[in-house]
Amino acid sequence: MSEAFVTFRETLEAALVVGILARFAPRSQRFYLWSGILAAILVSISGALLLHRIAVANAYWEVALSLLAAGMLLYMVVWMRKRSATLSQELQAMAQEKVGWMLFSLSFLAVVREGLETALFLRALWHIQAGLSWAGGLLGIFTAALIGLLLFVFSQRVPLRPFFNITSVILLLIAAGMAAYAVHELLELWEGRFAWAEALAEAKAWSLFPPRTEAPTSFAWAYTHDEGQFYPPLHHKGWIGAFLQALTGWRASMTWTEVAVWLGTFAVGFWLWRRARPLQ
Repeated sequence: MSEAFVTFRETLEAALVVGILARFAPRSQRFYLWSGILAAILVSISGALLLHRIAVANAYWEVALSLLAAGMLLYMVVWMRKRSATLSQELQAMAQEKVGWMLFSLSFLAVVREGLETALFLRALWHIQAGLSWAGGLLGIFTAALIGLLLFVFSQRVPLRPFFNITSVILLLIAAGMAAYAVHELLELWEGRFAWAEALAEAKAWSLFPPRTEAPTSFAWAYTHDEGQFYPPLHHKGWIGAFLQALTGWRASMTWTEVAVWLGTFAVGFWLWRRARPLQ
């Protein structure tokens, strides 16, 4: 589910920029617009493949990518809140200048920025969730592209502010989960080497819903079976807990350090988001 929110938000931002440029760009200059989009897609795919190869090469790279993705999510929601009021007018003015290479640059930068961010976020989610829901990711892309198409073809005013407010809070939750999971991975890497890391890893805030070797007969349908273990619904490998993990980074066993990082990341991100005022 988190994949759908990430791809929806990223694709929607790119689709809005492209939709505005396509609406106001002269027909004779649209070749540059679509060329920039195609080039950005190719660069984004190459970047995604490179990120994947780097991440699987070393556990520390995976931690670094998770922290970078969390930071980028915080930056993204704050930046978009600040620019939401003036972005459309700025793009209209640029598109009407009839400079082909400017259209190429604008479309390329808009799409490649969102594409590389999406690759980074999905790579981090892949590690946290031990896999991705490609159907969810494609659903987010399709929904956002449809909104962009409506903006371009029908020039309808889509009420985007509620979408951006809701998805901003959800992305802040995802960012907090990424940061907490990065700390979880670091503690696992360091607890055998440093006494202080071992002490932090053993200081559990909670350890709930342990897996069983056999599911209760009456509620076997509610348990998830994986590698010889049966997980209760609220365990992060259970069907409810997996959903919560995807959105918030929830784990059935978390240390006080992870909880502190989660709360700190979300609180700082929410404060920055609320404090950011749209530019007039």
